[in-house]
Amino acid sequence: MINNNNFVKLQQQLCELKLEERRVRTDISRLVRQNRTIDFYQAQKLNSERSGLKSQIKKVEACMMPNIIA
Repeated sequence: MINNNNFVKLQQQLCELKLEERRVRTDISRLVRQNRTIDFYQAQKLNSERSGLKSQIKKVEACMMPNIIA
């Protein structure tokens, strides 16, 4: 079992990651809504940020809720 202190740290990290993911999604949707042209590098950077954040969120969630084999 995870002790309470580690669990609180994981919860805080998860919240921070989700806020960052929300910021990236907002940046992407704002660019699309404004029909602004962006260069390939900027699009690639935003996409890699979003992908990286999703994988980090999955890792933290896996640590918080380990698989239980019954």
